[in-house]
Amino acid sequence: MKDDMKDIIEEGIGSFQKVIEKIRELAASSDWRERENAATALAEISRKNESEVIKEMMKWADSSDPNLRRAACEGLRGVARRNPQKIIPLLEKLNRDESLYVRKAVAASLRAISKKHPEIVVELCRRWSELDNKYTKWIVRHGIKKLPECKQRELLSLISRDHHDNIGKTV
Repeated sequence: MKDDMKDIIEEGIGSFQKVIEKIRELAASSDWRERENAATALAEISRKNESEVIKEMMKWADSSDPNLRRAACEGLRGVARRNPQKIIPLLEKLNRDESLYVRKAVAASLRAISKKHPEIVVELCRRWSELDNKYTKWIVRHGIKKLPECKQRELLSLISRDHHDNIGKTV
């Protein structure tokens, strides 16, 4: 990690408000490396300023920019592992996202949660299966891969009605 990212993380741990705009700029960048740096910075800062980062990421989840919506989800993956209940509202905001880039991040969060809290993922995906939304179905299909086979089969049967795996390859 470059020194300027280390500086941003250290400053953000001290005062998240001082670095939000710089991280937002990186997260919205056309350069994927800068977007990854933003997500990494958010993940690191959230270890010390969890509530503050979650609050800001809830705002980013409403952005028209898919890069910001993705960063909101990716930047909280550590929180997803530690305190999954705290990011469920964010996942709920993004569970119908049209952007494949964002859906991949939501599915990755579900897989991260399922390692220690599979029951949370099972319950969430059961509820989401009732939405009958093609984007949500995609997230469920790809987010349950770390669950036991029997749970995967159960959840897949709930979303199997007219599911299409190819629902857009654009980011």
